[in-house]
Amino acid sequence: MRLPSNGVAKEIRHYVGSLFIFLFVIGIIIALIQFPVLDTNKEVVMMLIGTISASIGIVVSTITGAKPDDVTALKTSLEKKEHHIELLVSAKDQLEQMVINLQKQMLDNQDAVMDKIILKAAMDFDDKNNPPKCECGERDNNECDCKNK
Repeated sequence: MRLPSNGVAKEIRHYVGSLFIFLFVIGIIIALIQFPVLDTNKEVVMMLIGTISASIGIVVSTITGAKPDDVTALKTSLEKKEHHIELLVSAKDQLEQMVINLQKQMLDNQDAVMDKIILKAAMDFDDKNNPPKCECGERDNNECDCKNK
């Protein structure tokens, strides 16, 4: 019977392997407590126990699939992505500030254009109601005829 391939079987293997190694080390300790080691073999047994103890971390990490190089690579990748996100956020903030400044300039320009339109309309109204003085005194339809002479 096959287990689904969604990682459950892998996790079960990891936990069973870790449990096996843990029970193996406990068994060695119990055996050494029950049966004392002779003085002639004491150094060899201590060397074996030290070697097994030193390699337990590596063996457990290998069984569980957690490799130190993979963890380091993932941390590096995460740091790069966080730095990239920070750069994107700062660029977004700069763009927002540029849009705000552009909107302010557009409003200022719109006010200036409106002022010019109103001033032009006022000047046209004044010119229409108060025509310029004619030096020769001859006017035809509010236009000075001095220019034609």
